[in-house]
Amino acid sequence: MSKRDTYTITASRSDDWWALTVSGPGLKRSYHTQVKRLEQAEEMARDLVVTMLDVDVLEMNADFDLTVADDEVATELEATLVTRLAATLVKQKAAEATQATVADLARRGYVHRDIGYLLGMSHQAVGKLLNEAEKGTAASADDAGTRSGALPLKEKLDQLCMTRDTEALFKSYLLEVAAGDPTDRKLNRLRALGEQLRHGKRRRLSEA
Repeated sequence: MSKRDTYTITASRSDDWWALTVSGPGLKRSYHTQVKRLEQAEEMARDLVVTMLDVDVLEMNADFDLTVADDEVATELEATLVTRLAATLVKQKAAEATQATVADLARRGYVHRDIGYLLGMSHQAVGKLLNEAEKGTAASADDAGTRSGALPLKEKLDQLCMTRDTEALFKSYLLEVAAGDPTDRKLNRLRALGEQLRHGKRRRLSEA
């Protein structure tokens, strides 16, 4: 088995179950299994591969990419996940800009309530941002000044099958993030995705 193999899980609905087709390095053919919920798919596929290859599960260093067999659904999911990724990126940038502006206005002598009024946020939020700035803590997407929580960047984004159009849209932005502050752990997953795009490791990039 190679240092880091990738196995494909294709899922399709079968009554109240999900039928899974698993394929990848070392497997002589595609194998089939089923799960009740998609969150169980990776573990089931991993167990199947371990059994077929007769290897210790602890020695298995592999990724599992899950796609939905229905092309229409898969396209809809990709579009939604990409939109959520874009929203997360924009919200993070907004948080950073807000923190910088709050700090600048405070240096100019503006009081918390006036800063909050100008930026459309509470004076408590202003105080929180200033405290974080003094500690050298980068603003998070939750500090962008809106009442709703930041859109989460879930595990599903790691499984996103990028098309060429998607790559062209986000590659430069993601690489900009990847080249940013190396100590900012909040953006680690975005950096990882940017690096994967740069090295052409996303599936379908060469196929689209």
